[in-house]
Amino acid sequence: MLYIDNVNQFYKQSHTLKDVTLECKEGKCTCLMGRNGVGKTTLSKAVMGLLPIKSGRIVYNGTDIAPLGAHIRAQMAIGYVPQGREIFSSLTVRENLEIGVLSNRNKIKKPPSKIYELFPVLKDMQNRKGGDLSGGQQQQLAIARALCIDPKMLILDEPGEGIQPNIVSHIGEVIDMLTKEEKIGVLLIEQKLPFARKHGDDFYILDRGSIVANGAVSDLDNDTIKRYLSV
Repeated sequence: MLYIDNVNQFYKQSHTLKDVTLECKEGKCTCLMGRNGVGKTTLSKAVMGLLPIKSGRIVYNGTDIAPLGAHIRAQMAIGYVPQGREIFSSLTVRENLEIGVLSNRNKIKKPPSKIYELFPVLKDMQNRKGGDLSGGQQQQLAIARALCIDPKMLILDEPGEGIQPNIVSHIGEVIDMLTKEEKIGVLLIEQKLPFARKHGDDFYILDRGSIVANGAVSDLDNDTIKRYLSV
């Protein structure tokens, strides 16, 4: 579904991504892990076309999307929930969702009903401004907005960061539903090991811009955790 092939990226004189190769499969949750500052968010932005790459390929369903603009990637059914959510705080919940609908490949006119089934709180708060929501509610809104494009691939950058445990648990349930029932491929950028182990299928670990370990989440061993993930 998504194949990142020997991607290199630079920020000024810094070589931020070094020959990164990663595969995210249909109906699987692939966890991209690593300590702060190793390049995880940079990679997610490169996949979405928000940062240019120096070399390599980003192949989505057989097409190299590296030369394409970010808006085209969204129209190709790649959803993205950035770190920090980045909702439109001055717009209402409904208006935030309607912005997501604009990139829906099926040209629908309003948010699909499943959005409110997954996140009932958003239906009750349709007329509230995004900036008035709690952090957890904003994260649910950010995920719902990404789902409004009816994605086949979804990138989540630390969706549980700084929000209450019950909402983190609910987001995990949503990830499981999306992968197992709707067969969406999820690239989950995550630092919380218990969350990754519970909801992930495969893992890749970034360290200093390079992939240093990968495999099935169930095979993630203590030595690897201590070497690359422990703080």
